Amino acid sequence: MKFSKLNFGLLLAVAAANAASPIGWGKNTTGGEGGVEYHVNSYKELKDALDNNGNPNGKKIIYIESPINGAEDDNGHILTAEELVPGFTFQKYLDCFTEDGSEWLNTDECNKIDELRLKGAPLQAAQIMVRITPNTTLIGTGDDSRLEEMSIQVKETENVIIKNLSVEAPNDLFAEWDPTDGIHGSWNAEYDAIVVHNSTNVWIDNCYLSDGAKGVDTTQFVFGKYIELHDGLLDIVNSADYVTVSNNRFENHQKTSLIGNSDSRTTDRDHLKVTIFNNVFVNCNERLPRVRFGKVHVFNNYYYAETFNPGYPSLTVDNYFHDDLANPQYFIGLGVYSDVLSEYNSFNYVGNDEIPATDDIVVYSYGGYTFHDEGSEFNGKNLDFDKMAEESFKLKVKTKIEQNAIKGKANPAWINETFTTETFVPSEYYDYEVVKSIDYVNDLINRVPTWMFDNEVPEVTAPVEKETEVEGNCSEVEVEAEDDSNNEDSAVDVDVEVENDEDSAVDSAEEN
Repeated sequence: MKFSKLNFGLLLAVAAANAASPIGWGKNTTGGEGGVEYHVNSYKELKDALDNNGNPNGKKIIYIESPINGAEDDNGHILTAEELVPGFTFQKYLDCFTEDGSEWLNTDECNKIDELRLKGAPLQAAQIMVRITPNTTLIGTGDDSRLEEMSIQVKETENVIIKNLSVEAPNDLFAEWDPTDGIHGSWNAEYDAIVVHNSTNVWIDNCYLSDGAKGVDTTQFVFGKYIELHDGLLDIVNSADYVTVSNNRFENHQKTSLIGNSDSRTTDRDHLKVTIFNNVFVNCNERLPRVRFGKVHVFNNYYYAETFNPGYPSLTVDNYFHDDLANPQYFIGLGVYSDVLSEYNSFNYVGNDEIPATDDIVVYSYGGYTFHDEGSEFNGKNLDFDKMAEESFKLKVKTKIEQNAIKGKANPAWINETFTTETFVPSEYYDYEVVKSIDYVNDLINRVPTWMFDNEVPEVTAPVEKETEVEGNCSEVEVEAEDDSNNEDSAVDVDVEVENDEDSAVDSAEEN
């Protein structure tokens, strides 16, 4: 890496971005350090490596050297929906709705097609879900290190590193159209690219996560919208804890990163502690992240969205929806009992004459009332993001009361809460340094993940300050892993349970 005219503060920031150990909540993650090494080039080889010769809990480093497709059987054949469930085709399913998609035809033939669709879902889940076993480093070796049509399950495990990989969101072959979901109906798909589920000490670093070649705008345009076959890129749910997400590029995706997947999952209290820094989000519609319950630290990230993007238009309450009923898009979503600190992020939003950009994309409340921002900018300007969050929370309270009055439902406890900027203080839990140069943050788009670029560091003249006083730099963080090794599941034993990220379609706007 070449350095030119760098002051000491920026040198520290670059070192942190390429550190061998994580900072933040996931600081104790060591993965498979010192373990058995595997070099894999097929899906079968990956699953065998995770089993680690009958010792799945043992330390292991798995190098991904070729593109691997999760729909591939042991003979290297890519399975299709028709092969998983003979007699089913997606087109037959589409033909079972009225032309505008508002009603299901409810014929014997159509009901049979839907039975086949429901039969196919667990078969696809068993095929594409791969369980990451404890004490594992999953790492790419170059541009060919790509995982596609695979749902990486970091589930009920601990001490996992996923690094230097291109990960394409899997396509749900049996996605569902629900005419009653939202005002105009909605597509519901399963399978996150990566899901961290009831796991501790996880570091996801220097990866490229996207819809890949099968973006939303490559699908059929039916019922007034493109067919959405993807779920999340990175979801962190069900009491997962001590997670760091750093130096990744998230691009061309709708529902990007959910932290906490249900308002009713109160067991998530005191969990879901996540640090998100030095990431790039480009044309991702929402959930960057969307938080329930967790203590989440979001700093030095670059955001970019467009109102006019063909497949990934970002549309907010102020510039499009003008109400609180229709699932607006947003960067940071504040869910119930979330505690979110944002520092020195660069929020960028571009519109046109038809749909102009509006600043309410930055933060949106779904009942969350604890938020503070320090030093971030929107389209190069300093704005009062705390006030935006407070106004969004008040709007949510007002709308929720009105909705529940119509439905005859009781109001949730959070409507009586008072918005506060008194968030948790990350430096009480871990050492970190925030770069206070937005020019530096803006340039992340040219450098993250590092393997996509030439790794040259540009000139930066703006001063960079330390956020906290620490000994040494961010790469010198203690990496002692917690010993929680009680997971005896192997990669071969795939749990085909599909985790829904919403409570119900009826309250889809609330649960988005």
